[in-house]
Amino acid sequence: MQERLRLIFLGHKGLVADLRTLNVGRPSHTFDVFFEQLQNIIENKTAVDDRRHGEAHLSEWLSLEDMIQQAKERCPENTPIPSKTLVRLQFSPRNQYAKTSWNFTSRLQVQYKIQRRQLRLSHPDEHYCNALLKYLKEFAVEMKTQCNVAMFACDDKAKVPIGEPGFAVSTGVRGKQTIVPTSSTLVAGDHDITKSSLTPSVSLQCEIPDSSEHSFVRGKVHVTVNDSVFQSSNPFRHAATLVKIVKHQPNINILILYTDGGTDHRNTLASVQCSAVCLFKELNVDMLVMCRCAPGHSWRNPAERIMSLLNIGLQNCSLERQQCNDEIEKHLKKYGNMKEIREKSSPEVKQAYIEAVESVQSIVRNRFSKLKLKGEGVQVLDPVTEEDIDLCKRHLRELFPELNLGKLVKNVTKKVLSLTKWMENHCRERHYSFQIKKCDDESCCRKSQLSENVHLDWLPDPVLLDDKEHYRSYKDSKGKVTDESDRPTFKESERKKVTKPRTAKKRALNETGDTSDNVTNQDDINMDVEQSVSDVTESEAPFPLTAQTARG
Repeated sequence: MQERLRLIFLGHKGLVADLRTLNVGRPSHTFDVFFEQLQNIIENKTAVDDRRHGEAHLSEWLSLEDMIQQAKERCPENTPIPSKTLVRLQFSPRNQYAKTSWNFTSRLQVQYKIQRRQLRLSHPDEHYCNALLKYLKEFAVEMKTQCNVAMFACDDKAKVPIGEPGFAVSTGVRGKQTIVPTSSTLVAGDHDITKSSLTPSVSLQCEIPDSSEHSFVRGKVHVTVNDSVFQSSNPFRHAATLVKIVKHQPNINILILYTDGGTDHRNTLASVQCSAVCLFKELNVDMLVMCRCAPGHSWRNPAERIMSLLNIGLQNCSLERQQCNDEIEKHLKKYGNMKEIREKSSPEVKQAYIEAVESVQSIVRNRFSKLKLKGEGVQVLDPVTEEDIDLCKRHLRELFPELNLGKLVKNVTKKVLSLTKWMENHCRERHYSFQIKKCDDESCCRKSQLSENVHLDWLPDPVLLDDKEHYRSYKDSKGKVTDESDRPTFKESERKKVTKPRTAKKRALNETGDTSDNVTNQDDINMDVEQSVSDVTESEAPFPLTAQTARG
C-alpha cells in the first residue's frame, strides 16, 4: 500500500479505479413528455389570466394530485409519471432569497398561493369622489388654523354573531394564535347560523395633520357595541352617539363627517339630512359638512382601518347569550330571525332578551377597551338610549311642527314648506355631500362664535381642468361658484332626462304609422323636455331644484 501511494504521488496513473465512471447519473429525459404536457396546460391557463390582468377568481387545480392527473390524461400510454415530490420541486419558490429556494428548479411557473380578498369595484364617480375627499382634507387643514374643527370618520363593523345558550358561536375572526393554558382547548360551534348579533359602531375622531398629504388615521377611536335587534343602526342613533362624544369637548365651530353610502349614512336620504339638522342644532356648530365615498369604495373611509384593529379583540373568540327562563325561551324559539324577535316580542320578552345579551356586550366592550391605535387607547361607550335619540329629535319638532317623524322620505318631506324653506336658507345638497351653515338671523340661529375675520365658504365641488382628465386643486376652486356638472353620473342622468321625451314621441308616431323624421315640431320637443324636467321629483334629482342650486 505504501508503495502504491508513493507511485501515485510520483504521478503514475491507472493504479486506482475511478468508480465515478460507472455512475451515469439520473436520466434527464425520462419525464420530458409529462412535463411538456403539464407546461402546455399551465401556459393555456396563464394566457387566460393575462386577459384578466393577472387576476383569477378560483384555483384551476384542487390539489397537486389533480394537476398530475390532468397532465397524465394528455400523455401517451405507458408514459413515465413522476412522483408528487418531484413535480413539487419543479415549482417556482415563494421566496427566491430563502435557502429553501435552492431545492426548486422553477421549471413550472406555478406557486402555492392564498386567495386575497382585496378585489375592488369600479364606479364612474370614483375619481370625482377621490377629488372631493382631497378637498375635504385640505379644507380641514386650512380651517383648523382659524377655528376649532372636529373631523370624524364613521362606519359600522360587520355583525358579530352570538350563539344560543349552551352553544357558543365563533366571531369568525381567526387571526393568529393566542395564549391559553395548556389544559384548555379553544372551541366554538360547528356552524354559524344565529338569530342574535352585535354591531360595533366606530367613530374615529381624526387628528388633523398639518398637511393633507399626511395620514388622517390618527386620533381617538370611539366604539359603541350595539345589539343588532333592539339597537339597530339608523341615522338618529349615530347622531345621538356623536352628540354624546362631542358635547363634553371644547366649543366646536366646524364639524366634518366622512362616511360610506349605507342607508344610515347616505346624505341624499331625507332621514340622514334630518338627523344632520338635529346634530347641527344640538351641538350649535357654525358649519356641518358631510361627505361620503363612491359606491363600492368604502375602503377610502379612514374608519375602515379601525376594523382590523377591532379584529384583534375578536380573534379566537366565541360568544353565547345567557339563558332566560323557560317561558321566555319558549317564545324566542318561535322566532327564526332578528326581524321576528324585534317585531313580535312582547315587552316582557324584549326586556328579558336585552338582559340576556347585555353580558355579551360587556365582554366585547371589555376586550375592545384593551386595544390601542398609535398608543391612544380605544374609548368604548355605552349604547345611547331611546330617550337620548328622542331628545335629539326634539329640534325637528320645534323647527318643523308639521313634519311627520315617522315618514322621513323625500316624497313626504318635500311637501313640508317650513323644512324646504329652512334647507334653502341653510343647506347645500350634492350627491356626495351635504352641508349646513348658520344664517345671519339671530332669531333663527344662535350667534356665531367665530371671529369677524373668519369667513366660512361652502366646500367646493370638484371641477375638471381643460384636459378633462384631472380636477382643479382645492386652492383654485375654493370661494368660487361650482356645481356638479363635472360629475360623470350627473352628466349621464341629464342625458337620459333630455332623450327620454323625444324617444317617447317617436314611439307614439311609429304607433300611428307616420315614419317621417320631420313631422315632430322642434318647439313641441322643447316644450316636452321642459315639462319632463319640471316633473322630476326631488328624490330623482341629484340635488334640489332651488334658487340656491341654480346659483351654484
